[in-house]
Amino acid sequence: MEFIETTREGFAVFGAYRTWYRVTGNLDSGLTPLVILHGGPGGTHEYLDAFKDVAASGHAVIHYDQLDNGRSTLLPDKAPSFWSLNLFLEELDNLLDHLQISNNYALLGQSRGSVLGCEHALLHPRGLRTLIVANSPSCMRTWISENQHLRTLLPQGVQQTLLMQEQSIRLKEWNITGRLSKIEVPTLVISGRHDPATAQVVKPFLEEIPDVRWALFEDSTHMPHIEERQACMGTVVKFLDETCKTN
Repeated sequence: MEFIETTREGFAVFGAYRTWYRVTGNLDSGLTPLVILHGGPGGTHEYLDAFKDVAASGHAVIHYDQLDNGRSTLLPDKAPSFWSLNLFLEELDNLLDHLQISNNYALLGQSRGSVLGCEHALLHPRGLRTLIVANSPSCMRTWISENQHLRTLLPQGVQQTLLMQEQSIRLKEWNITGRLSKIEVPTLVISGRHDPATAQVVKPFLEEIPDVRWALFEDSTHMPHIEERQACMGTVVKFLDETCKTN
């Protein structure tokens, strides 16, 4: 039977703000839905649009724009102190409650989206079934160090732009190594052979998380979901089917 893509969009009220979201597929399918956490700062759901392919398997896919990004409430005048990790954790919890899936869901964080995903998993939420860590840091200092060599291969102007962004990174001291062993759900780590998320970057995930597996995409850099789209989606669906029980 041919899959017919169905989508719906809406807003979850979050205090005085609104979080935009899109659901692809049927939340009532009986299969665990997958929530996508985009990277940044400054990212939106759009570069992760390919993950809507997963919905053809029966697992609904939820994309959303985190506060101050994309179609969610924009707050350009807020001080840096406003943008805490707890704020985004609370926004995620609010979205899960709004969609009535807080008792059964999976998370996929891409790049810095996995900072949010991992910290959420460490709170041991009752409904989290699985975690997917895609192209992500485990320690920001290691991430920056490992990327220094890759940066030298780029044009000088691009190097300067990346350096300026690096100096302004929120969560620059973030480090989850030493805490990963407390993640209790099955976890899939995704990276590309030529990814800024090098083997050294992903090593703590593989060594510390009790139930973990690694998918390394040989022909990809930082976005296997685009560079090896079909293979990446197949890997994600297989993992969800193996680790998520039906309602």
